[in-house]
Amino acid sequence: MKNIVRVIAAILVLLIIVVVVKTISNKPSLQKGDVSLEELPSNAITHMSEAIQIATETPNDDYAFDTATFMAYRKFIEKNYPLITQKLPRTIIDSFNYIYEWKGTDTSLLPMVLMAHYDVVPVEASAVKLWHAKPYGGEVKENYIWGRGVLDDKSSMISILEAAEAQLAKGFTPKQTILLCFGADEESSGKGATAMVKYFKSKSQKFDLVVDEGGEISTESNPSIHNPIASIGVGEKGYVTLVLTAQKAGGHSSIPASKTAIDILSTAIAKVNQNPMPTKLTAPIKAYLESISAYNESFMQKMALSNLWLFESTVVNKLTEDPQSNALVRTTLVPTVFNSGVRDNVIPTFATAYINSRILPGQSSKDVYDYVQKTINDTNIKITYYKNYMTEPSPTTDVNSKYYKRLEKVIRNIVKDVVVAPMLMVGATDSRNYREISEGVVNFTPITDAKGYHGIDERMLVSDFQKCVNFYTLLIKGE
Repeated sequence: MKNIVRVIAAILVLLIIVVVVKTISNKPSLQKGDVSLEELPSNAITHMSEAIQIATETPNDDYAFDTATFMAYRKFIEKNYPLITQKLPRTIIDSFNYIYEWKGTDTSLLPMVLMAHYDVVPVEASAVKLWHAKPYGGEVKENYIWGRGVLDDKSSMISILEAAEAQLAKGFTPKQTILLCFGADEESSGKGATAMVKYFKSKSQKFDLVVDEGGEISTESNPSIHNPIASIGVGEKGYVTLVLTAQKAGGHSSIPASKTAIDILSTAIAKVNQNPMPTKLTAPIKAYLESISAYNESFMQKMALSNLWLFESTVVNKLTEDPQSNALVRTTLVPTVFNSGVRDNVIPTFATAYINSRILPGQSSKDVYDYVQKTINDTNIKITYYKNYMTEPSPTTDVNSKYYKRLEKVIRNIVKDVVVAPMLMVGATDSRNYREISEGVVNFTPITDAKGYHGIDERMLVSDFQKCVNFYTLLIKGE
């Protein structure tokens, strides 16, 4: 018995030594300390402001699409970016999606794609009074540019245009052919990006690096890390919506049965809410945690992140405590629509709810369906797929690839003392379509702690706009 105790004690001591040594030896890599950014082009802020003032909202109903507004945006591009308009051949896909081709000197190289979308989500009429600036005013105050779309995603589009126009003015020609691809309906159907990829596939075109919106710079996500963290999106979660329908004879509200269709459906939704899908640490999130571990100034947190082989379950459980990090380690399920009833004194026969899910890599829409069906376990509930939009999780870009390393190098040249880490995108972007024709799709815009995405007071720091233009300039110059 004593020998067993000694062996166990020896193993524990060895384990402690391994954990401590691994933690202490996990030191930050050297960072580029000084960053010198070029000034913004003279009219860049004015152009951004004008772009915001054109309310390119995309509705869910294609028939409500405001073609006049989108045509005005086309005229805005042609007027303010004359060299791009004159020197880069433009292909128009499905009326308002644009491809500009900038021929490189070495046509043996696969082209690079710089992409963005210029449509925006609508501003809630009831929320306009809560804004501190006019949603479509494009105002510049308090070191911010304000307005719907300044972050999502006119910041990328205008920055790409400014960078390209400035380089054309200098007579620059890239070594690698560059395609500027701009979508007009990312916030609704995403059909524009699908059509552009279909066009490229018809030409058997493949791409090198593809850069789209997505990851950003955070200085607030982890109080124990004082360096800014630049998260590069290397893959996207899938998307599926399930329609749950309960049917039970209704009637007069004065003589209710013990359970109504609403009761049955409410119980089903409660079961889904109380039984979330199991957690899973995917490769991109594991790589993210390992990338930031050396910079953590809390020894206990650093120890856990430096030794995921031992503390993975503890770390994952901690991540589930916050909605944002929970979405990184779990296929999420959330009710988004509930419909039932026609008036207050009638018990309805039908009740319908939508449950939206964002799917982790390694799982599928069928896995979500099966899980929800098993969790509810009620033959009174009919479950179907909402067919309007559904996509499986995307493939992921290798964090050791030349594409990731190239973007990492550019980020280090525009952000001082930055920690660069891969990230899994929880939302969908147009670039997921390009993964069919490129192994180098990455998602990043150098925006710091973005404020107001899809909500009130959307705004962007002028200094971030400067970073964005410098970011795309370096990519264009191949630096």
